[in-house]
Amino acid sequence: MAFATRRFVRAASSSSSAAAAAAAATAAAKKLLVKHVTVIGGGLMGAGIAQVIKTPMTSQKTFESLMDFSRAVGKSPVSCKDTPGFIVNRLLVPYMMEAVRLFERGDASKEDIDVAMKLGAGYPMGPFELLDYVGLDTSKYIIDGWHALEPNNPLFAPSPLVDKLVAEKKLGKKTGEGFYKYK
Repeated sequence: MAFATRRFVRAASSSSSAAAAAAAATAAAKKLLVKHVTVIGGGLMGAGIAQVIKTPMTSQKTFESLMDFSRAVGKSPVSCKDTPGFIVNRLLVPYMMEAVRLFERGDASKEDIDVAMKLGAGYPMGPFELLDYVGLDTSKYIIDGWHALEPNNPLFAPSPLVDKLVAEKKLGKKTGEGFYKYK
Protein backbone atom coordinates (compact mmCIF):
# COMPACT_ATOMS: atom_id res chain seq x y z
CA MET A 1 0.00 0.00 0.00
CA ALA A 2 1.37 3.41 -0.90
CA PHE A 3 0.31 6.87 0.12
CA ALA A 4 1.10 9.97 -1.89
CA THR A 5 0.25 13.49 -0.86
CA ARG A 6 0.97 16.32 -3.25
CA ARG A 7 -0.82 19.58 -3.97
CA PHE A 8 -1.76 19.56 -7.64
CA VAL A 9 -3.28 22.23 -9.84
CA ARG A 10 -3.19 22.17 -13.63
CA ALA A 11 -1.14 25.04 -15.05
CA ALA A 12 -3.01 27.77 -16.91
CA SER A 13 -2.24 28.63 -20.54
CA SER A 14 0.58 31.08 -21.25
CA SER A 15 -1.37 32.83 -24.03
CA SER A 16 -0.88 36.60 -24.22
CA SER A 17 -4.49 37.17 -25.09
CA ALA A 18 -6.55 38.35 -22.14
CA ALA A 19 -9.56 36.36 -23.35
CA ALA A 20 -7.50 33.21 -23.73
CA ALA A 21 -5.95 33.72 -20.29
CA ALA A 22 -9.37 34.22 -18.74
CA ALA A 23 -10.71 31.11 -20.45
CA ALA A 24 -7.69 29.10 -19.29
CA ALA A 25 -8.05 30.37 -15.74
CA THR A 26 -11.74 29.47 -15.75
CA ALA A 27 -10.94 26.00 -17.09
CA ALA A 28 -8.21 25.52 -14.47
CA ALA A 29 -10.55 26.67 -11.73
CA LYS A 30 -13.11 24.11 -12.87
CA LYS A 31 -10.52 21.32 -12.53
CA LEU A 32 -10.67 19.32 -9.38
CA LEU A 33 -7.92 20.03 -6.88
CA VAL A 34 -6.37 16.71 -5.90
CA LYS A 35 -4.97 17.09 -2.39
CA HIS A 36 -4.57 13.51 -1.19
CA VAL A 37 -4.34 10.20 -2.98
CA THR A 38 -4.38 6.72 -1.51
CA VAL A 39 -3.19 3.93 -3.76
CA ILE A 40 -4.22 0.43 -2.74
CA GLY A 41 -2.70 -2.52 -4.54
CA GLY A 42 -0.02 -0.58 -6.43
CA GLY A 43 1.93 -3.80 -7.00
CA LEU A 44 3.31 -5.24 -10.23
CA MET A 45 1.80 -2.80 -12.68
CA GLY A 46 0.95 0.04 -10.32
CA ALA A 47 4.61 0.89 -9.91
CA GLY A 48 4.93 2.00 -13.53
CA ILE A 49 1.54 2.96 -14.92
CA ALA A 50 -1.72 4.45 -13.82
CA GLN A 51 -4.92 3.09 -15.28
CA VAL A 52 -7.62 5.73 -15.21
CA ILE A 53 -9.81 2.53 -14.07
CA LYS A 54 -13.77 6.18 -16.84
CA THR A 55 -17.24 4.73 -16.34
CA PRO A 56 -20.43 6.32 -17.69
CA MET A 57 -20.87 7.84 -14.22
CA THR A 58 -17.43 9.53 -14.19
CA SER A 59 -17.50 13.20 -15.08
CA GLN A 60 -15.11 14.49 -17.73
CA LYS A 61 -13.75 16.92 -15.12
CA THR A 62 -12.88 14.08 -12.74
CA PHE A 63 -11.35 12.03 -15.55
CA GLU A 64 -9.16 14.88 -16.81
CA SER A 65 -8.08 15.78 -13.28
CA LEU A 66 -6.98 12.21 -12.60
CA MET A 67 -5.11 12.01 -15.91
CA ASP A 68 -3.32 15.29 -15.09
CA PHE A 69 -2.55 14.18 -11.55
CA SER A 70 -1.13 10.87 -12.78
CA ARG A 71 1.23 12.71 -15.12
CA ALA A 72 2.22 15.14 -12.36
CA VAL A 73 3.37 12.30 -10.10
CA GLY A 74 5.43 10.73 -12.89
CA LYS A 75 3.03 8.08 -14.16
CA SER A 76 2.03 7.37 -17.75
CA PRO A 77 -1.76 7.18 -17.57
CA VAL A 78 -3.74 5.19 -20.10
CA SER A 79 -7.45 5.31 -20.75
CA CYS A 80 -9.65 2.26 -21.18
CA LYS A 81 -13.35 1.58 -20.96
CA ASP A 82 -14.55 -0.28 -17.87
CA THR A 83 -13.96 -3.81 -19.17
CA PRO A 84 -12.73 -6.98 -17.41
CA GLY A 85 -8.96 -6.83 -17.12
CA PHE A 86 -8.78 -3.38 -18.70
CA ILE A 87 -5.78 -3.42 -21.07
CA VAL A 88 -2.84 -5.24 -19.52
CA ASN A 89 -4.57 -8.15 -17.83
CA ARG A 90 -7.03 -8.59 -20.70
CA LEU A 91 -4.04 -9.32 -22.96
CA LEU A 92 -1.70 -10.91 -20.42
CA VAL A 93 -3.90 -13.51 -18.73
CA PRO A 94 -5.10 -15.18 -21.97
CA TYR A 95 -1.46 -15.17 -23.18
CA MET A 96 -0.35 -17.00 -20.03
CA MET A 97 -3.27 -19.42 -20.23
CA GLU A 98 -2.52 -20.23 -23.88
CA ALA A 99 1.05 -21.07 -22.84
CA VAL A 100 -0.36 -23.49 -20.26
CA ARG A 101 -2.64 -25.07 -22.89
CA LEU A 102 0.36 -25.44 -25.23
CA PHE A 103 2.21 -27.26 -22.43
CA GLU A 104 -0.86 -29.35 -21.46
CA ARG A 105 -1.15 -30.60 -25.07
CA GLY A 106 2.51 -31.62 -25.02
CA ASP A 107 3.45 -29.23 -27.83
CA ALA A 108 6.46 -27.83 -25.92
CA SER A 109 8.03 -27.93 -22.47
CA LYS A 110 7.41 -25.07 -20.05
CA GLU A 111 11.13 -24.32 -20.11
CA ASP A 112 11.19 -24.08 -23.93
CA ILE A 113 8.08 -21.88 -23.95
CA ASP A 114 9.65 -19.53 -21.41
CA VAL A 115 12.96 -19.34 -23.32
CA ALA A 116 11.15 -18.82 -26.64
CA MET A 117 9.14 -15.88 -25.28
CA LYS A 118 12.13 -14.29 -23.55
CA LEU A 119 14.45 -14.57 -26.54
CA GLY A 120 11.92 -14.47 -29.37
CA ALA A 121 9.63 -11.74 -28.04
CA GLY A 122 12.05 -9.92 -25.75
CA TYR A 123 9.90 -10.45 -22.65
CA PRO A 124 11.74 -10.24 -19.32
CA MET A 125 9.97 -13.41 -18.09
CA GLY A 126 8.38 -16.34 -19.85
CA PRO A 127 4.69 -17.06 -19.21
CA PHE A 128 5.35 -19.83 -16.65
CA GLU A 129 7.82 -17.67 -14.74
CA LEU A 130 5.25 -14.88 -14.80
CA LEU A 131 2.44 -17.16 -13.63
CA ASP A 132 4.60 -18.23 -10.68
CA TYR A 133 5.47 -14.60 -9.95
CA VAL A 134 1.85 -13.38 -10.08
CA GLY A 135 0.57 -16.43 -8.22
CA LEU A 136 -1.35 -19.35 -9.68
CA ASP A 137 -4.23 -18.71 -7.28
CA THR A 138 -4.49 -15.11 -8.49
CA SER A 139 -4.41 -16.17 -12.15
CA LYS A 140 -7.00 -18.91 -11.50
CA TYR A 141 -9.26 -16.42 -9.72
CA ILE A 142 -9.08 -14.04 -12.70
CA ILE A 143 -9.66 -16.68 -15.38
CA ASP A 144 -12.50 -18.31 -13.40
CA GLY A 145 -14.24 -14.94 -13.04
CA TRP A 146 -13.91 -14.14 -16.73
CA HIS A 147 -15.05 -17.66 -17.65
CA ALA A 148 -18.19 -17.15 -15.56
CA LEU A 149 -18.89 -13.90 -17.46
CA GLU A 150 -18.11 -15.35 -20.91
CA PRO A 151 -18.33 -19.17 -20.73
CA ASN A 152 -18.13 -19.59 -24.52
CA ASN A 153 -14.97 -17.53 -24.93
CA PRO A 154 -12.09 -20.01 -25.45
CA LEU A 155 -9.58 -17.41 -24.21
CA PHE A 156 -11.14 -17.71 -20.76
CA ALA A 157 -11.27 -21.51 -20.53
CA PRO A 158 -9.96 -22.79 -17.19
CA SER A 159 -6.86 -24.98 -17.12
CA PRO A 160 -6.96 -28.41 -15.46
CA LEU A 161 -3.24 -28.12 -14.69
CA VAL A 162 -3.57 -24.70 -13.02
CA ASP A 163 -6.60 -26.00 -11.08
CA LYS A 164 -4.55 -29.02 -9.92
CA LEU A 165 -1.55 -26.94 -8.82
CA VAL A 166 -3.76 -24.51 -6.90
CA ALA A 167 -5.57 -27.41 -5.18
CA GLU A 168 -2.13 -28.75 -4.15
CA LYS A 169 -1.25 -25.27 -2.75
CA LYS A 170 1.55 -24.94 -5.32
CA LEU A 171 0.86 -21.26 -5.97
CA GLY A 172 4.23 -20.14 -7.32
CA LYS A 173 7.02 -18.14 -5.73
CA LYS A 174 5.00 -17.24 -2.62
CA THR A 175 4.74 -20.92 -1.62
CA GLY A 176 8.10 -22.03 -3.01
CA GLU A 177 6.62 -24.08 -5.85
CA GLY A 178 4.32 -23.61 -8.80
CA PHE A 179 5.39 -24.50 -12.31
CA TYR A 180 8.97 -24.27 -10.97
CA LYS A 181 10.50 -24.98 -7.54
CA TYR A 182 11.96 -22.02 -5.64
CA LYS A 183 13.28 -23.61 -2.40
